[in-house]
Amino acid sequence: MTKVLITGGAGFIGSNFVKYMLEKYPDYEIINLDALTYCGNLENLEDIEDNPNYTFVKGDIQDAELVDSIVKDVDYIVHFAAESHVDRSIEDPQIFIKTNIIGTQVLLDAAKKHGIKKYLQVSTDEVYGSLGKEGYFTEETPLQANSPYSASKAGADLMVRAYGETFGLPINITRCSNNYGPYQFPEKLIPLMISNALEDKELPVYGDGKNIRDWLHVFDHCTAIDLVL
Repeated sequence: MTKVLITGGAGFIGSNFVKYMLEKYPDYEIINLDALTYCGNLENLEDIEDNPNYTFVKGDIQDAELVDSIVKDVDYIVHFAAESHVDRSIEDPQIFIKTNIIGTQVLLDAAKKHGIKKYLQVSTDEVYGSLGKEGYFTEETPLQANSPYSASKAGADLMVRAYGETFGLPINITRCSNNYGPYQFPEKLIPLMISNALEDKELPVYGDGKNIRDWLHVFDHCTAIDLVL
């Protein structure tokens, strides 16, 4: 049986991906490793908790012993787990370095040790910095992280690349734009706007109203990750 470790699988995107994989690949065994910090919510997964091919493990990706005990039996790692709030990264950069960089390195060491088939790093387009009035990001766009959060993600991405180049670890890195969809925190922009509109509340405008952002539905993101995997 193919076994997939999904880190951060109780978060918004991770929980959607856990469900996606169980539905599309009913013969796969899915292991969800999540520390259940502020962004993890097991209520997202209540409807699959009795699935015999699903296992939840509460733990930190920085726990090398725990990670090693899990990875020794898996074929693939899909790494979502991360500290991801820009404002919080400004208040306390250290936790972002520990979780996003050190935690990633712990996973990479275990993946290298046990010879997994693929390590997939789920990252963010914020590592590229701000986009100008024209053009778009490509894989060749230089990294220009502008916050401790995006810098920690860029550092983790480079570590993943280094393990691929140095040790021959089969790796991929995906960098998505903002996601929206089921299980997203209600204070995020799209659910906030929808809720306010339904309740006839004011729709907040940020900055001068000229900023342009793009969003990706979480199901489309899950489909893309599956294709890369």
